[in-house]
Amino acid sequence: MPSKPVLSEADKRAVRERLRGLCEECWIAQEYKRTSIKNLCGQAAISIGTFYTLYPSKEDLFFETIETIQARLAEKVLDINRRSQSKEGFARSIKELFREYDSKPFLYNVNSPDFQSFATKLPERMTRKIKVDSFAFFEQAVQAANLTLKMERSQAYGILSALLSTAGAKETLSAACDYFAVFDCMTDTFVSSIFQ
Repeated sequence: MPSKPVLSEADKRAVRERLRGLCEECWIAQEYKRTSIKNLCGQAAISIGTFYTLYPSKEDLFFETIETIQARLAEKVLDINRRSQSKEGFARSIKELFREYDSKPFLYNVNSPDFQSFATKLPERMTRKIKVDSFAFFEQAVQAANLTLKMERSQAYGILSALLSTAGAKETLSAACDYFAVFDCMTDTFVSSIFQ
């Protein structure tokens, strides 16, 4: 009986990266529940056995995918603020963050039945890990932008959280107006009012 080909570490990294990309696409297009390992493996051109040598379960892949997305998004926001240390740069980073949220509802809509189906299958340590400390991240973004707040950090953070929560009102807002134009206007107002 021929032996199975052994993946090199570089091959494993490449396959994992490809699977994370496919997982992100499927999560957006068809959600967690309707994404199957068989479908992911077919798209990645790997066997189901290879999948299980890399991930113990579908949830492990989804967990790694959301961690990757969160890290990528955080770096993008911080990079914008480091490169453009201004109110305009901070506003641009928030607008970029919002557009990412809009394109990936599972990043903010953690109470949806689909996300809950995923989250309930995770061990507690994984659940804690994907709950981003948003307040600490807000402070990092302000520091990266080299800006000074005019109000208490907790109040500024609360206003930003409320602003970002409008992602859940997309359908209602879109029926009456340009959803992104409204968000952009509110962001510009928010940024000019919280920073000196």
